[in-house]
Amino acid sequence: MNTLREDLHELAAHAPDVDLADLAIRGARRKRVVRLSLAAAVVVAGIAGGSALRFQEVRPVPPVVLSPPETKALPLPDKGVAPVEQAYRPSCRGGCQEAGWRIVTRSGETFQVPARSGPVEASADGRRIAYYSEKDRRIVVRDLASGWIWKAPLKQPKQDFAVEYALRMSPNGLRFIVSGWGGGREPNMLVDVEQGTVEQLESGWWPVSVADGDGPVVLAKPYDNTTKVWVRGHKPVTIPTFTYDFSALGPDGRRLVRVGQVLGHETPKVQYDGTIVTFDALTGGAEARVPVSGIPGDLQPAWLGGWLNADEVTLVAVAQSPRSDISAVAYGVNVRTGQARKLFPIRAKGAYAVPGLVR
Repeated sequence: MNTLREDLHELAAHAPDVDLADLAIRGARRKRVVRLSLAAAVVVAGIAGGSALRFQEVRPVPPVVLSPPETKALPLPDKGVAPVEQAYRPSCRGGCQEAGWRIVTRSGETFQVPARSGPVEASADGRRIAYYSEKDRRIVVRDLASGWIWKAPLKQPKQDFAVEYALRMSPNGLRFIVSGWGGGREPNMLVDVEQGTVEQLESGWWPVSVADGDGPVVLAKPYDNTTKVWVRGHKPVTIPTFTYDFSALGPDGRRLVRVGQVLGHETPKVQYDGTIVTFDALTGGAEARVPVSGIPGDLQPAWLGGWLNADEVTLVAVAQSPRSDISAVAYGVNVRTGQARKLFPIRAKGAYAVPGLVR
């Protein structure tokens, strides 16, 4: 399934004078070019490309990173499970039934999640997961160590997740935003499973990040040449680029990171310059741009996520070509220096989730 950002990037290339966010939210349903194809075209043109963080460092002889072999998944135990490293849904070809989601723990075990469809996400520390329970018709949050389960007070039909959706968890997993586009309902809800509350968010705003408790909620709304970023409780700020690609809000409650890019008149309209940009989400100023290093030339950054510490955010880099045998890889990137360090390879080329990832 293509994401909302794919819709918008494709629309950006063909209709620069239109409010792209508004069009995409109304649900453009035609077949579109996938994100990786766009990224490959950008790289062929000699420009680093990506979403939520796409940088480029070209090296003459890049190392080969092969996809790990498929591992048999065990049923998810009731408790005593180590934190999540990643979640993924195995590819299904040749008429087979769609495989359900799996999680890989930091201890190397692979378990089957009791969810065949809908979103599966993990909190930034990997200790809790959220997934759609078809039986309960709602999203549930599960603590992997204790086995404790919280059920969202919001019931949702399965059809809410047959379209484009986003599930954004807070660091402790007990607060999340669930959004959907292209269906009949298009929910955009802030849910607190600990307090048992549901709040309707403003229509048309895409979730970037949500904090624990009553902490800040960050939303974004791209237009054709600018993007509004809104930390609720403050006035929205405008940044001079079209993007859905941000990190979570920083530990200081002010900093966001986005991919460095320029808007051109050729296709693709969005062109990436191999940098990351840190800026003040409350004022829109204090921008600091740095080039990214430490990522092999056969991979290109694709998404950002939660903060690993005061200076590093999560980054997932993917193969430049969808036909490549190279796996996606998760990194931590220093927002001050641009230096990336490898964390772990991604097991699947299809649907996957990394704790705290914004996509």
